[in-house]
Amino acid sequence: TRRRIFQIHTSRMTLADDVNLEEFVMTKDEFSGADIKAICTEAGLLALRERRMKVTHTDFKKAKEKVMFKKKEGVPEGLYM
Repeated sequence: TRRRIFQIHTSRMTLADDVNLEEFVMTKDEFSGADIKAICTEAGLLALRERRMKVTHTDFKKAKEKVMFKKKEGVPEGLYM
């Protein structure tokens, strides 16, 4: 299930208190396991770029938008631009 995939990919991340992964688990968007991994990875990278130790809910929202945009545009998965 999506919940378990998010748990696996966020298990080693330090999440801020505002992170609500249930919002992403319950969304009607079609996420593959690779999409979820890409969202988690991108969220972590966004936090690192801003030199933060915790990943916020906003990071996950931005990461989701970026991954879904690239999926619709046909950018191959795994390319973080």
